[in-house]
Amino acid sequence: MKNFLKTSLYLFAFSVAGILFQISCSNTETAVPQNTNNTLNKIIYSQQVGTEIQIWTCNYDGTNPTQIPIALPSNLIVNNNNAQATPRLSPDGQTVFFVALNTTTSLWSVYSCSISGNNLQEIVPPVANPNLMIGNAI
Repeated sequence: MKNFLKTSLYLFAFSVAGILFQISCSNTETAVPQNTNNTLNKIIYSQQVGTEIQIWTCNYDGTNPTQIPIALPSNLIVNNNNAQATPRLSPDGQTVFFVALNTTTSLWSVYSCSISGNNLQEIVPPVANPNLMIGNAI
């Protein structure tokens, strides 16, 4: 009888430990951040006006086109020399990434700024490769 009670107690403790382990490891929807990129309903594109390339956003259906007013230093120009250098939006839709050419040094860099055009900063240091590509922001 003593062994039976001891075995039952061990089985009960093992079962409780297993249940507690499963509860602590369960994936709940609140633990995983939701991707809000799908709710932005915005696209980003570049457009050449004269010799200047401008960056714009609009809704998926083309309505509400809005230029992002990026104030670059006089020796930098936005450039999308190849298809992989087109502007990109961060997953939260708040940051724009683009390639800029330094016309003085002929070097290319990746820059970012807020969707409003403020907070310009160099992300990738200057390189001599005109085929600099931007991947997707994740």
